[in-house]
Amino acid sequence: MRTKKGEIWISVVIYVLSIIIVMVLVLEAGIPILNKLNDKNTFKKVKDTMISLDQHIVDIANEGQGSQRVIPLEVPNGDIEIKNEKMIWKIETGTKLMEPRSRVTQGNLVISSEVDVSAKEYPGSYIIENSIILINITRQGAQENWTNVDTGALINYTEFKEQTARTAGTFSFILQNNPSSALGTGYTRLVEQGTKLTTGVVITHVNSTSYEYDLKISLDSKSDFFRASIENFRVK
Repeated sequence: MRTKKGEIWISVVIYVLSIIIVMVLVLEAGIPILNKLNDKNTFKKVKDTMISLDQHIVDIANEGQGSQRVIPLEVPNGDIEIKNEKMIWKIETGTKLMEPRSRVTQGNLVISSEVDVSAKEYPGSYIIENSIILINITRQGAQENWTNVDTGALINYTEFKEQTARTAGTFSFILQNNPSSALGTGYTRLVEQGTKLTTGVVITHVNSTSYEYDLKISLDSKSDFFRASIENFRVK
């Protein structure tokens, strides 16, 4: 009789343990799903808040001096900062809220994912960089003021940030093995200046003796190389 009771007691323990194990498995499987839902809800909530805040700013500006509002700002997750006249909210998540390396603009609101390119304009050069490399490009002329252009002197250097190493030598860009295609008149221009860009682009317009074309140098987010391509090519 004792043996039978012992068997019943052991069976109950095994049954209870089985229930506990099943519950743990369900919870472990459910936590990532809950995290994804939470991140999606947070993203939508902050996005709506930013759009509403932008509209309030527009309304206040239109109403003129002395106009004011009390605007609640609730950010349940992520980091928020005000820098260079911009309000930036950043969240790190494994949930796919939008396509990687993408950037969407809604009015004054910019929404981006995995973008790390910045592009700046200086008196004698352009700097385009991401978290991996930096490219220093010579500034030559302007759209309204063409000057002598040499594509062989276009890139001053590239720098790999982790090793703090800069490339030696020069970069040469010629067409159809014709050295004269690298020389001419024209200008350089930075397509877009700013931070959190998907791609940094500098275009050099070259009007040589044989050809007229645009040399496009592009640096993408998270890339350890830049791309050079020819656009608007014309044979004279």
